[in-house]
Formats: sequence, structure tokens, C-alpha cells
Amino acid sequence: MSRAFVKEDSDQPERLPDRPLSEHPNYMTVEGHRHMQASLQRCEQEITALKAGDDWAASTRLPALERDLRYYRARLKTAQVLEPASTTAATVRFGCSLHFIDELNNEHRFRIVGEDEADIARGLLSWTSPLARTLLGRSLGDCLRWQRPAGDLEIEITAIDSRPLD
Repeated sequence: MSRAFVKEDSDQPERLPDRPLSEHPNYMTVEGHRHMQASLQRCEQEITALKAGDDWAASTRLPALERDLRYYRARLKTAQVLEPASTTAATVRFGCSLHFIDELNNEHRFRIVGEDEADIARGLLSWTSPLARTLLGRSLGDCLRWQRPAGDLEIEITAIDSRPLD
């Protein structure tokens, strides 16, 4: 008989492999930590609701939610929440916002955040990214080379601030 017609041992959805965890320290801003805690809580609530219901189609989302739950718990367990020291900063460091201008006179604004918080479209740059690593420790007025796949650019840091981007 064909395997296609044999009932499996379990009607339960399979367990998905865990999301990869970074080998870097798990730095988070206060806002990033708060956001991940909220994501964990939403995930727990959705899992509880799915398990209480009998909608098989909805329960197919359960493995992905359980994987996310494991990820959020692991990341929150290892989180190192770093708070900004002051509103102005002498050097670029984790959690600060900065502005710089490139040799083409384009202005750029970023905030250096944890890996799970990064969202380049919102100006949130992971501290492990090549650009952030180039900027960390630099001072206001410093000129440096931004090495990009599209070609290198000379940039000058024009502002450093410990507050989040507007």
C-alpha cells in the first residue's frame, strides 16, 4: 500500500526548527525590550486562543507561534538592556541617534539599536551592522569612509543625540 494512504501517528502540527540566535551579546534599548515583551505576551495569548478553539485551519499557525514564543523567551532571557546616559553624547554609542552627511550632500539619520530592533526603513540600525561598527566610538565632526556594496562614500557626523529618532 502507498504511504500516502497511511494515517500518521499524530494529527498534531509538526514542530518547526528554532529561529537562529545571534552569537553577539543581546543588547536592547529600553523601547526594544518593551516591544519584545509585548510581542511575547501577544504570542502567548494567540497560542492560548488557538488551543482553546477547534478551528483546524487556524491551528496550522500554531507551530510558527510556538517557535516565535521560544525565540522571544530566549532573547528576553539573555537581554542586556542599555539605557542612554544623557541627552547629548560626545561619541557614537549603542542607543544613540546620529545624523551624518555624505559626500553627495545627502543627509542620513539612524539610531543604533539591538539586532531584534533593527528596521532600516525606520532608521533603526543594528549595532552589529558594518555601518554601525564603523560609526561606534566616533565623535561629532569626524569624517570617515562608509564602505557600501554600491560604492564607498565619505561621511561626516553632524549630530549625536541619546534620544530616539523623531
